[in-house]
Amino acid sequence: MSLFSLSRELLLIILEELDPISLLHFCKSSQYIHSIVANYSTLLYRYELALSGMKDGISSYYSPRTRLDPLLRHRNGWLTLNWTSEDRLRIPTPTIVGVSGRFLYHASESSYHGLFQWSLHIYELRSYRTPPVDKLQYCKFNLPFEIRKVAIDAVQNLLVLAELHFPSQDGPITVSLHFLDMWTCQQHPQAQNLRFQFQTDWWGTLPPGHRISVERVQIYGIMVVLSVRLGVEEGEGTTELVLVNWHTGIDQQQRFTGDLLSFDILSESCLMVLTHPDEDEDDDSGDSAASTWERSSDGLYLHERGKRSPQITIHHIPDGRRLRSAQVVSYDLPESWKAISFLQICPNTSLKPNVAPPTGTFFHSDPSQRATVILIEFPSHSIPAGCSKKVALVMKESLFQPPGLGDRTLSWEEWQDRCTVIHLPDDSEAHAVKVVGRKLVFFQSVGEEDCVADSRSRLHVFDFNDYAAECLRSIAPQSPAWSWNEKWATASKIFKAGAAEFIRTSTTQVQSITWVDATEDAVILYNEREGQTVIRVLTFGDTPVS
Repeated sequence: MSLFSLSRELLLIILEELDPISLLHFCKSSQYIHSIVANYSTLLYRYELALSGMKDGISSYYSPRTRLDPLLRHRNGWLTLNWTSEDRLRIPTPTIVGVSGRFLYHASESSYHGLFQWSLHIYELRSYRTPPVDKLQYCKFNLPFEIRKVAIDAVQNLLVLAELHFPSQDGPITVSLHFLDMWTCQQHPQAQNLRFQFQTDWWGTLPPGHRISVERVQIYGIMVVLSVRLGVEEGEGTTELVLVNWHTGIDQQQRFTGDLLSFDILSESCLMVLTHPDEDEDDDSGDSAASTWERSSDGLYLHERGKRSPQITIHHIPDGRRLRSAQVVSYDLPESWKAISFLQICPNTSLKPNVAPPTGTFFHSDPSQRATVILIEFPSHSIPAGCSKKVALVMKESLFQPPGLGDRTLSWEEWQDRCTVIHLPDDSEAHAVKVVGRKLVFFQSVGEEDCVADSRSRLHVFDFNDYAAECLRSIAPQSPAWSWNEKWATASKIFKAGAAEFIRTSTTQVQSITWVDATEDAVILYNEREGQTVIRVLTFGDTPVS
């Protein structure tokens, strides 16, 4: 008996049992099935979830019919850069400012009764993917130390603050991580110790031209990863990376060192490290790798050695119950990419697998579709043939699996078909590359190069969702390019990179942008000028109608 000879009622029972991806595939195989799905809001919601690269949240109060419109408004808003609401904040230019999770923060030094202290401000960002609230949360804390980096995990109510300590005499430079409750700024109840102190390899007073900075702090479950960089003139430097269990405050005894180094926690047991290794560097076990820097009495100096092409390595994260595994999976980048000036794994702000969304979330980016994006920049005199000065490698995070038995190295030829190489604009550099799910957000300067105050820029969003082109065509008839005139004048176009197809939506009007952040819900634009910073939070979506 043919499936299509079944009654409509039986077909509906079968369709109700399908997950969103299976339902999408079924609809694409049959116009008849698609017509049935289009007339039932519960099925249509699931179909649109899969088409949008989204996953259903847990929301018993709002029906699929109610969640359908916010889903479509959220998706179409991103595709056309047409936001629903704009929140503005004007503040004196802070020392640090940024976004972590669904919170905006800024911190700066202030005077209180003649004493200097640090003020940290935390703002909850608006979301149309969760039930409406009467008032967004805001906190202000005064702290006795200089804040160098902020990381927030709202699911665990965890606030991690990084502090640098410079010795008054000849001693090591250290970094402290403070493990705090994000609503009280007191020691987190699950942290056995208030802080963890990391002793760097650098001692004493830094020579002129040297600068030390906390590059990144990432939270994943009970793990916190810290990277610290010592920079010297002409962009050279070295980076140290350490893993900490924030519950116990104990170093996991897994450290990495390299001239160019970036990282991302893939899971509770899996760490990705991106490096630019030396020709004679053969230690992939996770111990500190040989550095090309030698210390002298007046600073660090480069000891020239040959370089290999950049390499991605996947390491086990020890759980404290067994000896650390030395098994590593390595992914080589193209041989012609030996000369590079910058590399970075761009942090993805969408939810990782096995991380629960905030309570009441209607839908969120499908963690199984998350993109890993690696940014590579070449020196102007050593750009490989066929490449732009800056390229982005885009691949699914699920490509990188935990190490198995024995070490393995995959050449570029073995895995390049699962990676899309995007050549970013050459006429003016791409800045502040951010990743959300399968989207890439950045801005491109169009102002005068020799004028620091000229912040004229264009915003770009690349959407690598497998069905982004189909979603775009559902908004308007097929066209070589789409123009939108809503809040901004923008244009969308379908591009091909190898076998992959993606959407680029860009502002055609010039904006004033000096930095960009992005979350699943919003694009955050910063414009610093004359001691003031204007922050614009542009949020996509729509309030559900009960």
